[in-house]
Amino acid sequence: MRIPMRVPTAPDQLAAPPIDDGLFRTRLAGRHSRTSEAFNVLRAESARPAWSPGERGSTYGRVIPVSADASEGYWELISIRDEVLLSISNCNYAQQRIESVLPEGLVEFHFMVTGPVTADFSEAGQVRIASPNLTVVHPGMDMHYRVSCGPGEWRSVGVHLSREYFNRFLAASVPEGAIARTIPEVAHDQIVCHQMALNVAALDAVEKLVENPYQGMRRLLYAEAKANEIWCAMVDLWQGSVESPISSEVFSARDLRMIEKARDIILADLSKVPTIPELARSVGTNTSKLKRGFKLLYGMTVFEFGHRQRMNRAMKMLAHQRLPITEVAFACGYQHQTSFSTSFKECFGVSPKEVRRMPGSGSFAKRFD
Repeated sequence: MRIPMRVPTAPDQLAAPPIDDGLFRTRLAGRHSRTSEAFNVLRAESARPAWSPGERGSTYGRVIPVSADASEGYWELISIRDEVLLSISNCNYAQQRIESVLPEGLVEFHFMVTGPVTADFSEAGQVRIASPNLTVVHPGMDMHYRVSCGPGEWRSVGVHLSREYFNRFLAASVPEGAIARTIPEVAHDQIVCHQMALNVAALDAVEKLVENPYQGMRRLLYAEAKANEIWCAMVDLWQGSVESPISSEVFSARDLRMIEKARDIILADLSKVPTIPELARSVGTNTSKLKRGFKLLYGMTVFEFGHRQRMNRAMKMLAHQRLPITEVAFACGYQHQTSFSTSFKECFGVSPKEVRRMPGSGSFAKRFD
């Protein structure tokens, strides 16, 4: 069911665009445009910012409907001092939307309230980000990626900072650079990702920013105040995770390709269950990087991924091919039918025998494709 969503009405709101599969960068500056280019277009198209019109450092913003269908919601872009760019999403996409994110020296903070979202690094693999979550992304200058959202509800706040502003903020906010030390140097072909669960304070501030009740200048003032509140909550999140390591890793394009290759090895023969050390040797990496990278790219452990794929294959074989249960068990890496049947029922809530006897089981199996 599509959820009706209120689009704020304001004199500075852009006309609703035709439906396409892009996000706000595509909407404002065309495909393969940078975040700063989208904001430059926004500045030029603004009738008048709320104050300091046309001056560097002025604050301005705009509500941008996703499409002519108001129920799909809107993006809202707000520039604060030119070095702090906010992208607020309060959307319910009718279709999947994909957009390229080009590198430009920005550090990105994505506060996901409702998702999920997938970042695609071309041949290097994909990163799936669940919600609620704070993800910090810092791509190297040659590491562009694509972001894919929907269809469905997507509520988030993105904070895009220049690296210089980010460093100044940390130096003034955190003693002895504790947070800065958790971010390694990024080579041109690398990307740094940190993921942290949102606490109550951060989630509350993000939700209030998405549901900004004001219009005009007061809307911008409120957004700036909430952005500062989010920053304070973010520092608390990060400081609390410095002592107990957060989910962070640097992956080169080569690393990501090796992790993708490990996935292909698993899928190539589901009758075999390779160990993590065997997989790591096969792709030329170590077990620690393989486990962390696999979790980052696919949102699950190596074991969970293999188990899910074997269970889905078993469901298809039972429902569509009507093969004997013993044969299905062997094909999915199980030596004993009893242990296979137990795992199958834990996964799907029905036994292999029940699937075999179920009328229209082929239609039931399609739910797990």
